[in-house]
Amino acid sequence: MKIWIHVNGVQQGPYSKEQVEAMHLPASTPVWYEGLAQWMPACQAPELADLFGAAAETGSGAYGGRSTEVSYGTSPATAVAADEIPERPANFLAWSIILTLCCCTPFSFAAVICGAITNMRYGRGDYAGAERMSRATEWLVIIAITLGIVSLPLSMAMMF
Repeated sequence: MKIWIHVNGVQQGPYSKEQVEAMHLPASTPVWYEGLAQWMPACQAPELADLFGAAAETGSGAYGGRSTEVSYGTSPATAVAADEIPERPANFLAWSIILTLCCCTPFSFAAVICGAITNMRYGRGDYAGAERMSRATEWLVIIAITLGIVSLPLSMAMMF
């Protein structure tokens, strides 16, 4: 049986039942497999209920026994396979923060924001957007360093 899961806004899979068990997912994790009409919490899926014990029997999981109508798509056709998730692109946050403290240019502030957006997009599963934002952050860091180097002699001259 191939099981698809929905974690952090990203559909992942397929996994075997043994792989899902090894992940120690929360009972409320949405799952789908052939035979289910819609996505549902893992503890309520008939084939996975035994993995969650009392929470599945009493319905006292994170959904409190309520009927849930979650919609994550009708099938996992657009899901990203677990082994196809790309590595997180560089966010350059350390450089951005150091430059903000040292140079305090508008470009370094923008780099901090873009670095945070890189992480946010990657977490949502927008891998292409995260890659674009990473490149933009890199350019902002380069511009901030360049402006810092160029402005250093000017600021030294103004002190004397």
